[in-house]
Amino acid sequence: MKDREEDRFSRAASAFLGRCGMGPGLVPGLSCLQEIYRVFGRLPYENVSKIIKYRLQGAAGSPSLRGPAEVIEGFLEERLGGTCFSLTQALYALLGFCGFDCYRVLGDMHHGPNIHCAVVVRLAAEKYLCDSGYLVPEPLRLDPAGRSALQGPLYTYLLEADPGAEGVYHLYTRSPGGGTRWRYLVRDRAVSDRVFEHHWHRTFEAPMNRSLLLSRNDEQGQVYIHKHKLRLTTARGHRNSNIRLDLAQRVEELFGIDRERTACALSLLEQSGAGPREEAP
Repeated sequence: MKDREEDRFSRAASAFLGRCGMGPGLVPGLSCLQEIYRVFGRLPYENVSKIIKYRLQGAAGSPSLRGPAEVIEGFLEERLGGTCFSLTQALYALLGFCGFDCYRVLGDMHHGPNIHCAVVVRLAAEKYLCDSGYLVPEPLRLDPAGRSALQGPLYTYLLEADPGAEGVYHLYTRSPGGGTRWRYLVRDRAVSDRVFEHHWHRTFEAPMNRSLLLSRNDEQGQVYIHKHKLRLTTARGHRNSNIRLDLAQRVEELFGIDRERTACALSLLEQSGAGPREEAP
């Protein structure tokens, strides 16, 4: 069974890289890492697939995890992505498939410990944080003695070493208006499959899995949907709108995810009592 899953992932990874114009013979290095990470960044953050998987297959017992092959196939066939643990696991597997020396790390956010994760890649004497779950647009160098900065289309990302805790880094974002916000801390310590999957399973009961949540970056900024609210953010500001009446259609337009998928996720949430109460649009 394990060999079958590895073969499935190998086919999915090869198809993904080929479709993105990256054929065999990749040489692991910073430019190659940046290119793979850039194309992997096309996968959106979305919990439509997670809600469906959990409510249909996992509610009666331990929820099934969307493995790397399923995540990559889901993107190629249906424009699906994943949430931070499934995206991190898929990126980790893809980078390993391409010959990179990498490992997974865990992080804390305002709403809990070990609820976030990312991939760290070793390149010679340097390390780079690759956080597809938080949609950080480029690998960020881990500087043990200071700060790394990255200017994205919308935010400036700042990764700072914690002077009081070895191997701990804090991620901040600075908005075009100049405001800086703490987003999370990450510990530069590799975690085992058992520990990673333990915290991954915990996320199925997190509040974020009880309502629709999607986000992706584009050249202008960020597209964000939570419940029935849409926010489009650019360097010039943000625009909010209520899309309750055509939610599934707007998700399809903005993310490419078939409206029937979104409608299924919404129906499952309502059946479970986890969906939002009806409000006036």
